[in-house]
Amino acid sequence: MAFEMTRRAVFLDLNGTLVLPVIPQDLSELTLIDNAGQAVARLNQQGFICPIVTVQSRINKGAFTLGEFQQWFGGFASTLNALGAEVVGPYVCPHRYREPCECKKPSTFLYEQAARDYGINLPQSFVIGDSPEDVCAAYRFYGRGCLVRTGLAIDDAVLERALPFTSFIARSLDEAVDWVLAQDSISGLKS
Repeated sequence: MAFEMTRRAVFLDLNGTLVLPVIPQDLSELTLIDNAGQAVARLNQQGFICPIVTVQSRINKGAFTLGEFQQWFGGFASTLNALGAEVVGPYVCPHRYREPCECKKPSTFLYEQAARDYGINLPQSFVIGDSPEDVCAAYRFYGRGCLVRTGLAIDDAVLERALPFTSFIARSLDEAVDWVLAQDSISGLKS
């Protein structure tokens, strides 16, 4: 059954945006960034669906399996639910950064898959992430990308590479959500 593509989303990167460290040696190291759950809850309250799109190259490097990651993600989603937040997915690229594939950001493949799964209107949606690839994906599907200066984007060189594709630069996920909600208010479009 095909959905009418009318829902709006805020696609969220995982490592460096919602959890740290950016490159864990083990899944048990991943911890929720302060106030991240509450920030996602604010998006949900305004009708945004929040798919997680993530590159987990440690899967192909053997640090953990896709099944182990999916199990970890189930617990992570439960933690967010306890904070009043809901995410969907995850949409995972398990490939190494230099390994060719169709799903690695800034490809729009995983975003398009989520759009089909949930009836998301991509041009009316946002991406929040900490890398140039995150915001470039938004640019490619005609959405808007917000670079959050946690994780990789703490580095000024990363910021410089992201600038051509970034609609907004935020110091925190809370500030990124403030910006998204302000854009939503300005446009007058609701989910």
